[in-house]
Amino acid sequence: MLRSMYAGISGMKNFQTKLDVIGNNIANVNTAGFKKGRVTFQDMMSQMTHGAQAPTVGINGNLIRGGVNPAQVGLGSQLGSIDNIHTQGFRQTTNNPLDFALEGDGMFVLATDLVPGDLQNSNVAYTRAGNFYLDEDGRIVNPQGLYLMGFTKVESNATQYNAKDANGNEISITTVNGETTVQYVDSNGEVVTETGVTVTDNGTTRTYTLPSDGTTITLDGTSIVSITGGSGTVDFDAPADYTTSNIPVDSINTTGQVGTIQIPENAQSFSIQANGIVNYVDENGNTRIAGQIALANFSNPAGLQKAGSNLFLNSTNAGYTGLIFPESEGASIVSGALEMSNVDLSEEFTEMITAQRGFQANTRIITTSDEILQELVNLKR
Repeated sequence: MLRSMYAGISGMKNFQTKLDVIGNNIANVNTAGFKKGRVTFQDMMSQMTHGAQAPTVGINGNLIRGGVNPAQVGLGSQLGSIDNIHTQGFRQTTNNPLDFALEGDGMFVLATDLVPGDLQNSNVAYTRAGNFYLDEDGRIVNPQGLYLMGFTKVESNATQYNAKDANGNEISITTVNGETTVQYVDSNGEVVTETGVTVTDNGTTRTYTLPSDGTTITLDGTSIVSITGGSGTVDFDAPADYTTSNIPVDSINTTGQVGTIQIPENAQSFSIQANGIVNYVDENGNTRIAGQIALANFSNPAGLQKAGSNLFLNSTNAGYTGLIFPESEGASIVSGALEMSNVDLSEEFTEMITAQRGFQANTRIITTSDEILQELVNLKR
């Protein structure tokens, strides 16, 4: 039998696989977060007709015969690889606040059968498709109900003292986690915010020293006792009464602990920032944090395994390097938009034509080989 016939069969099989991948790409041209595939071929083992020979040199150094190259007959082609191409997809604006488009590297982290505080022992998948929803409990989930994972928040309270100056303007002294900020209106009518304020507490009074001009504000139980020093930019009638209030203040857990992101039922509204922080306004009008969307980073995202439903699974060759904060390593989130498929139809149609012609050419090899065999059979007549 002719070797060319089997070479043609191998070529047909490979081009059929290429058409299968192209067909899948075209079918997912409008699939959010889809990453196209690409097929590469490589030749099979070649049959040696004769090996290579080195040049022959005589005893006296005279040249007898030059070197001869090897002669080999190829036995066809085989599938080299089916690559997932993780280039940036096109961005489509939807104005839906729960649609997230990723700019740059990273993958959204999804989990089911979630073990609290133990992401590694939960069922985890990854995706670039950012179409999310709120479930009945207010948690952010994907269309299959998998929870979107994020860095958890730390809840704390800020102590705030509020009074009025001689012109009726508000002054506030706010302390959050040991950091004190004073906000007031200066003599030019400008709102000034002083940070890095020094606090001195002797047990009966508390004195705040402004870093800009050295003005000191001294408070006792319910009154501002005195305003002294400085350049006169703060104009108070002292003593004056003040009110005390506690304001809820949230921050992201810096230890990297992750969990679900839940927006309370009584929230008035919510928004997502480019750094992945999910804010909401509670029933009292205070801005709170629900969490920060976590992203998974891979050194070789092409090594991820496709699992269907826009999901990827980790593999031993994906190079998982851990969770990252958006905007910390070149990845940011755009709310109200989706990253669409990175399939280019013009490229796919061109590859389809190439695959079709390659398939046809290999069928010609088979029919030609068959005609030669028919001629050999006819020699007996």
